[in-house]
Amino acid sequence: MEAPLSLLEHYKTKQPVTCGHVGALTKEETDKLRQLWQLVIDEFDRTDSEPLRVLFRLSDSDALYEDDGLTSLSFEPLVPLSSKDRAQSESATPESELQSESAMQSESTTPNGTPLSNRIARAGSGLLGWMSSGRSTPASTSPDDDAAAQQRRRESVQDHVQRTQHHTTPLVPAPFVPLFKQPEQTRTFRSAFWQAATQTRNADSWVLRFLRARKWDVCAAFAMLRKTLEWRAGQALDEIMFYGESQLHMHTMKSGLAFACTRDRLNNPVFVIRVRVNMARERSIAAIKRFLCWQIETSQLLASGVDGRVTLVFDMSGFTRDNIDLQLVRTLITLLTNYYPETLGVMLIYVNSLLFSGLWALIAPFIDPNVKAKIILARNASGLVPFIDRKCLPVELGGSKAFKYEYVVPEINENSCMGDVKARGVVERTFGDAVDAYERATRTWLTSKSDDVSVDAGHERDSAREAVCKAFDALDPYVRARTLYHRLEFI
Repeated sequence: MEAPLSLLEHYKTKQPVTCGHVGALTKEETDKLRQLWQLVIDEFDRTDSEPLRVLFRLSDSDALYEDDGLTSLSFEPLVPLSSKDRAQSESATPESELQSESAMQSESTTPNGTPLSNRIARAGSGLLGWMSSGRSTPASTSPDDDAAAQQRRRESVQDHVQRTQHHTTPLVPAPFVPLFKQPEQTRTFRSAFWQAATQTRNADSWVLRFLRARKWDVCAAFAMLRKTLEWRAGQALDEIMFYGESQLHMHTMKSGLAFACTRDRLNNPVFVIRVRVNMARERSIAAIKRFLCWQIETSQLLASGVDGRVTLVFDMSGFTRDNIDLQLVRTLITLLTNYYPETLGVMLIYVNSLLFSGLWALIAPFIDPNVKAKIILARNASGLVPFIDRKCLPVELGGSKAFKYEYVVPEINENSCMGDVKARGVVERTFGDAVDAYERATRTWLTSKSDDVSVDAGHERDSAREAVCKAFDALDPYVRARTLYHRLEFI
């Protein structure tokens, strides 16, 4: 048996990573997949399970600053962008309590259990001293920080469009209603599963991510899958995607903090993260979480043909002390490690900064080994070219692709179909019927003998999967606001 190719060899030969993926499973891996599906189906059938809670904050937006992985990011209005705004709201608003619970996301720790923030704080001086809080210099007090400027920086895309185009029409012309007629406050395990699994167009592909992430340990994979669904329900990701950009910050969208712009040598979509754009003093971590979740969820539309994998390029050019933001780094790593396993194809860090080298030495030990193995440091464009063809690499990264990020605001009527309740009801019933048929086919597949899985039961299941994809494609415009990438015709 030939040794598997290294990550770089896959890119050199342009051979996609197929090991452990649909279409390239061994008999043992197929058996593991069946075992995990059995646990999922058993959970569908339980009548005594508690619904997954959408976590509400009691009143004010200050609660969004709490660093809890399960704090909902969706039901409250947008939070302020800057620490100065936060200070003002804290002085004017009583402290509120959150409904929250412990989850997979906890503070990164050293091997002996010491929290990362404690280790940084003890550093006391020099590089680590002024990185200790994850913040940079104090908020500016320049004339630009007057009330009007602050208001502009805090407005949502919806607010910006209404202000600049002088109208009151909402970009999403209907209130959010969850799939399967779920209440806004809770989701069942089944509804949360199908809302997530359909993103990759193949439920097997989504389930296999958890098996690969947990080294084919079925029980550990199921525990991770369940925790992910609890988190997704707690974040109300379905609602975040329903309203889409309309409820993201215009300031963040316009800045080009993160955006898709090309594809790598394995056809994975490439997202560029311009670190120089981010300043901890000008954002709340909760608002950035919502932005990152929106980007990752949207990436699955761009990556549907490559099993949901994406490539990240961290552009560290122009990186300064003001851009150091450990909380943001930890948030992204937590999202990719705990809640979007096996979504990352490769992470390219485009860096020529000694300042970042010191930061990297600090955070590297806390990165999941599976993620760390996919991180490549590139000192110049030549370090990116083995992964992204130079003609596909944007000019700002040393390539020849003439792409310049510019945010295109939503059109007033681009989501008009979302207001057609009757039409949504029709396509949603079709989707529900397709899901029911797929579950029946999966039950048949699970009860058939292992040697027969590729015959009748497998064919029936393949047909049912295609019907789910077709039904979801028809439903998607009613439950997900159109995106920047639709307007740029990337989708």
